[in-house]
Amino acid sequence: MSRIVKSSFVKVGDKKEIGIEKVSLEDSLEINEKKHIQEEVSYEDIYKEKMLEIEEVMNKKIEEAETQVQRIISDAYEDAKQIYENAKKDGFLLGKSEGYEAGKKEADVLIKEALDIKKELLKTKENMVKELEKESIELVINVVEKILNTKTEDSYETIIGLVKSGLSKCAYTESLVIRVSPDDYEYAINVKDKILCLVENVDEINIKQDPSLKKGSCVIDTASGSIDSSIETQFNQIKSLFYEILESE
Repeated sequence: MSRIVKSSFVKVGDKKEIGIEKVSLEDSLEINEKKHIQEEVSYEDIYKEKMLEIEEVMNKKIEEAETQVQRIISDAYEDAKQIYENAKKDGFLLGKSEGYEAGKKEADVLIKEALDIKKELLKTKENMVKELEKESIELVINVVEKILNTKTEDSYETIIGLVKSGLSKCAYTESLVIRVSPDDYEYAINVKDKILCLVENVDEINIKQDPSLKKGSCVIDTASGSIDSSIETQFNQIKSLFYEILESE
């Protein structure tokens, strides 16, 4: 995963700097993939859990950075005050106003630098939130993908569910051609009669193996067109929807 904060510090003048530790999901989240795969998992619960962990890490880092910024601003005001007093004193002693004006300008510079740091912190915070949201979505997608792949490998019953899902989108037709992967072909042949019972007005089903399809893939060909009800296709549609939502924010 990507590192979110690139710069390691922001300088103020020559002496003051604010350090913002690098934050990434690799440092804050440890995922036991096997545990998620073996147990019944709620995708919504996974997402909520990871978002809470991300928020805790983010808030901690932001709080630390804000504390440093407040300290720098406070120091800048103290420096400005001291410069002002010294300049005022020197100006009166010398009977000139140059010292006062020079001190005031230097104080203004310090205050401006402190305010610039605060502004940059807010921008950094906004970028962190966006990056963490993106990485959390990628995390959930990866977990879901592993679970789907494992269920496909472990259960041939999945192919029946895919066929049923595809048939629900078909217009009435007397014959169908169902294309499956070579790995699923034998099982699909054995449950052909069961598949026939899933839909009305279909008298004939021809099951073919398609070398181009992966395990868990299913394409139904009818007179009016083809329907791809493969797990991978459905997963990619969901993944695209996630990213569209993310980009629209």
